[in-house]
Order: sequence, then structure tokens, then C-alpha cells
Amino acid sequence: MKKLNPQRLQVGDIILTSGPGKVSKAVRRMTKSEISHAMVYVQHSSLIDATAHGVHSSNLQRLFLEDDAIVVALRHRTPLSEEVIRQVTDFVRAATGTEYSKKEAMAVVARTMRRAGSRKQFCSRLAAQAYAFAGISLVPDPDYCSPEDLRTSTHLVEIPDVELPASNQEVAFWEARANTLVAMSEATNAVLKAARKRSDSIQSLNDIIGYLLAHPEEDRHLRRAYEKSGYLTVWQLELAKSGWQYHLELMRAAIERDPAGAPSMEEYCRELLGDPEGGRRFEINYLGYLELANRTGLSTFRVLAELYARLMALHQMRVEAARAWLAENAGNRQKPG
Repeated sequence: MKKLNPQRLQVGDIILTSGPGKVSKAVRRMTKSEISHAMVYVQHSSLIDATAHGVHSSNLQRLFLEDDAIVVALRHRTPLSEEVIRQVTDFVRAATGTEYSKKEAMAVVARTMRRAGSRKQFCSRLAAQAYAFAGISLVPDPDYCSPEDLRTSTHLVEIPDVELPASNQEVAFWEARANTLVAMSEATNAVLKAARKRSDSIQSLNDIIGYLLAHPEEDRHLRRAYEKSGYLTVWQLELAKSGWQYHLELMRAAIERDPAGAPSMEEYCRELLGDPEGGRRFEINYLGYLELANRTGLSTFRVLAELYARLMALHQMRVEAARAWLAENAGNRQKPG
């Protein structure tokens, strides 16, 4: 098995892969390509893509590929500003929960006639539209393009040496751990399923905001959808799974039990402190929902503001614990050479 090397990737990169499934084989055959799927790298170890389950995040650390799988990482030919990259990642994040369009994806594969694209997504459309949103045309038609169209784009270049071997122990370790991103994806889909019963124009979670502002009488229904789905409590699963990340004492204890884990702990701390996007997103969502709750008095916005206030506090706990651990330990080991 193999995996991607996060040290070789940058936010905004597009990652193309192949797979062993029937759909992947059909896509590769019909597009005369080695690859069949596209993902956008949005944050350290975090990807967003469109699959049959919709648009959702996944963890790069859990992405293991067969040794013969094709992996291509692409980056814009010229360096892009932080603002442009942020627009790209904000677009794909805003699409979270959007339904998958098998019909339109197959229209691309079959090169059949098609109408104007819908608001639904498929993998290569999501990546191309994200860049188009930021003012960058990677392909002639971002609404209808294949992973191979992205691969052959003259605006993108391939990043070398992005693969690393993955041990059986590493694969088993991640398979044994609860995947909170899957729980979040399922909760998001449950919320949107309930919302779409009220309006089929709703695609993403952001659409719920506009719908609720126009239909405040639906406040109770939508708040209950968030509550019943588990969306408001997924953070509890993460806290239970990785409680050591939030307390310096638990970090110390982990290294006392396994001193060989110190380099990995240091890497985790530095990556967390070097990535401001997580905290920024929590703060933006908190302030946005708080303003909506104060302005409208709607309970759906209130519970979402409370959720993001809690996520902000938990993130700050992680940051403080990581900073304290580095202060205690990073200087105690000799640097190579």
C-alpha cells in the first residue's frame, strides 16, 4: 500500500487518483485516461471531493492506495496569492453536502450533449469550478470536465515525489480508529435530507441559511434536523477519540508511555500551530451565526452559534496544549547534524 506525502503538498493542490472499482475502470476506459477521480487539498491532511455520497471532507492520513494505483498531484503553474487560494478552498467548503450528479458526470465521460450544468457536483467539476470562482480557468468548461481534462490543463503542472510507502501497521492503525469525518458526513447528509423535504432548491448547508431567512416558520423543523442528525454533537466523538490533544498532561503521559513517539508529537504540534485555517473557519462561522441569531431570534442559528463557540474553545485548547508541549520538549532534542 502507499499514501500521499503531505510535506510535498500545498493548499489548493488538485489530487487525481485511480481506483480498482468498476466505475473507476469505466471512467478510465471511456476517457482514455489512467485516472478517474479528483480531490482538492484544502488544509493540512484534509481533502474535499465529490463522491456518490455528496461533497464531503476526508482525512489524507486515511487515504491508502494500492501499489499499482496512479496518483497525480497538480499545482497551478504560477504561484497564487493567499487570497486566491482561500477563494478556491472557501468554494469547496461551501459546497459541503451538495448532492452528487451521476447523470452529469456520465455525460462528461460519454462526451454526450448536455445542458447548462446544475448545482449538483461531481469530482472534476468541483475542482474546476473552485478555481473558476477564484477567477482562474483551468479548462474550457468548468461545468463539464473530466479528471483527464484537469490533468492535461496547460495551467497546471505535476508535483513530483508525492508518494510514500504505507506499512500494514499504519493501515491497521487508522482502520481501527473511529472516523469522525464519516460521522460528520452522515450527520450533514441527514440535515440536508430533512431540509430538502421542504425545498428541493437546497443543496448545501449554506443554502439552509437563505431558506430559513425567507421561511422563518421552518425554524423548529430545521433546528430539530440539526439536533436529531447528531451534527451538533460530533465534536464529542473527536474529543473522546483524541482527548490527549487537548491537555498537556495527557500529551506528557503519552510520551512517557512511548518515548519513541516524541518526533511524531512534535510534528503534530508544529503542523497545528502552523495552520491558522481551522481556527479562522470556526470564528467566521461563529460570528456569522451569532449575528443571524441576534438579528432574527431563530433557534436554528442560535444552536449553530453555540456549536461554533464550543469548537473555537476546543481548538484553542489544542493550540495551547501544543504550544506548551513544544516549549517543554522541542529544544530538548538535538537537531540532526
